[in-house]
Amino acid sequence: MPPLAKTDPRRSPRPDLVAAGALVLFLAWLGLPLAYAGLRRVGLAAGDALREAPPPAAKGQPLSDRLREFSAEYERTSPIRRELVRLYMGLKVRVLGAASIATLVVGRERWLFVGRESPAVDERRYFLGLHPFADDELDRWCRVLEERRRWLAERGIAYRLVVAPNKSSIYPERMPPGYPHGRRTRLDQLGERLAAVATGFPLLDLRPALRAGKGQGLVYWPTDSHWNDLGRYLAYREIARSLAEVFPSLQALPADDFAFVPGPRSRDLEELLLIPWDPPGHFRRMVPRRPLPEVAATVEEGGAWTLLRCRRAARRSAVVIHDSFGETLKPLLAQHFRRSRWTLDRGHVFPAAAIARLRPQVVIEEIVERYLDEEPWHNPPELRRDLQAK
Repeated sequence: MPPLAKTDPRRSPRPDLVAAGALVLFLAWLGLPLAYAGLRRVGLAAGDALREAPPPAAKGQPLSDRLREFSAEYERTSPIRRELVRLYMGLKVRVLGAASIATLVVGRERWLFVGRESPAVDERRYFLGLHPFADDELDRWCRVLEERRRWLAERGIAYRLVVAPNKSSIYPERMPPGYPHGRRTRLDQLGERLAAVATGFPLLDLRPALRAGKGQGLVYWPTDSHWNDLGRYLAYREIARSLAEVFPSLQALPADDFAFVPGPRSRDLEELLLIPWDPPGHFRRMVPRRPLPEVAATVEEGGAWTLLRCRRAARRSAVVIHDSFGETLKPLLAQHFRRSRWTLDRGHVFPAAAIARLRPQVVIEEIVERYLDEEPWHNPPELRRDLQAK
């Protein structure tokens, strides 16, 4: 066994000095907010101090509450906090290629994707196939959806369940390096199970149409979670084709009715970075070559519903339950209905009483793919009672 190396007493102290310097800088960084707050209070006049400083902590107040109050006061009053956050965000994104918040995924070529939207909804986890349906969850989803279809069919009302794809499902090649593609997702599971247990269920999976449309140009904004104007049009056209099974005369507006013009990008994800961002691509908007038929909007029931009326449309009626993706479809889809009522409801609490009163010809439910991560929907008691009575 070779002898142990002896410590050289002449070894340079430079590594120790570097480590000590790094420790000092780290402690200074941690102490900066405290020092700033202390100096600020010293500089205040007595009257101003009483007005500006938070009320003194009550005797026996937990330390966690005191720290929370200090944090809130610092965030409210510090002029340097925003710059510190920007520096930190920039360091992580530009050096490590990752965002410092779980809500955001920094992909290839400066594309941005949704990450962890909530404790239940995580598009990154969904993309990686790490949270598949358990059998009982899948059974509950299928049971609820088939109950809705049956209840509507008994009243002569057609049903369409429209799934708007995650951006990562359409652009997996833009996800971060090392992320595996083609994992089986919850939408894959749901489609397979519905085909097996509810033959002919009207599930409209928009992934194939949007993947095929990528050859025409970008179909999602690189710095936004939503589809762009071309993606919206392709989704609308696919929905119109499906609705033609119910309304044979219904035809989508032709693509030639629209022109592409340069326009600003949409960037709900970019705003989360808090740093300048230069995404790739030329951004275009689709605009009608001639004015579309006028659609009048009326807010109903305290804002819960929006009634859209298009006088030039055929005598068709619809109820649309949707999330933010469905909101973008209003200007196009409303052209085909004399009366369509829209409600923005991510939880998809099925409004059976309102539907029974309104008696539309079709009910369309739109859900973005990642929300299949949430708990299965529930049907209202009156819907289940009606089905049991049959």
